[in-house]
Amino acid sequence: MRPSFIPRLVNTELYDPVVYVRVLNEKKAVMFDCGRVEGLANREVLDLDAIFISHTHMDHFMGIDQVLRIILHRRKPLNIYGPEGITDKVLAKLRAYTWNLTKDYPLEIYIHEILDSTIRSTRTRAAEGFDTALRHEEDRSGHTIARDSRYLVDAVILDHNIPCLGFVIKEIVHVNIKGNVITRRGYIPGAWIGRLKECILSGETQTLIDVMTDSGIIMTPAAELAHELIIATPGQKVAFFTDIACTKENIRHMESIALDADMLFIETYYLDEMREQAIIKGHLTARQAGMIAGRLRAKRVFPMHVSPRYHSMLNEIRAEMDIKE
Repeated sequence: MRPSFIPRLVNTELYDPVVYVRVLNEKKAVMFDCGRVEGLANREVLDLDAIFISHTHMDHFMGIDQVLRIILHRRKPLNIYGPEGITDKVLAKLRAYTWNLTKDYPLEIYIHEILDSTIRSTRTRAAEGFDTALRHEEDRSGHTIARDSRYLVDAVILDHNIPCLGFVIKEIVHVNIKGNVITRRGYIPGAWIGRLKECILSGETQTLIDVMTDSGIIMTPAAELAHELIIATPGQKVAFFTDIACTKENIRHMESIALDADMLFIETYYLDEMREQAIIKGHLTARQAGMIAGRLRAKRVFPMHVSPRYHSMLNEIRAEMDIKE
């Protein structure tokens, strides 16, 4: 299966745990956590639809200012999702600056505060100096906190001695094209295939598609093309968990959204020799992270957020996790 998400650790395993996820064939991306982001090109930041913040310790949140500096002139809004208190913290960052020159700037920022049973959303605008906020609250049912035509993002509230969110981004469905059928029917590959996929993912199955063929262009309903050309399979799933205690409740919550993840990014702050310190600080050891990866049946596992004391011991971290690649 060709992947739809291209994730990467922006700061390697050793530093602030930031995972940038590009959506293939789209000028869109999301990011999990926002510590130091110097490893991102400006064009990558400009493609961001949303940033998902696990918690607001500095190494997970300080990069918001740099992102804002890059996107300030763009028209596409930015969505920021985070735990209880994220709204006041983002607004405090925005209001720390002087905005007397931004009345013609189109940027809007939507802040979404994830609570047990509700999502509190706030809109603020550069044109108003980020001084006013339009707020609304909606019930939160299930785990999904964000939706796009290509993906969903699920979240759970975990324990890091403070509330800390864990995230999964997943395809709604993976659309596979039967290349041999295209050839056999005399269709000519082109932009219409992408349009067909969009219609299937958005449920617009009655839309007419301009199909290029050996005999010219024919108008065909998306549903008819889907029946003959498409195989739908379970979509790709990428999980991100950092700064969490190894508790039964945390593991249960992670299992509720991340079973059978294709890629798991998980903190490995300590080796198991420091498990008592891990309990106190609300972090995972590499051995605990490996155990959780097994419980989640993750296909590929990527350690991250390794304590500075172990920066020369990545082989030991990976061995304790029992990663075999």
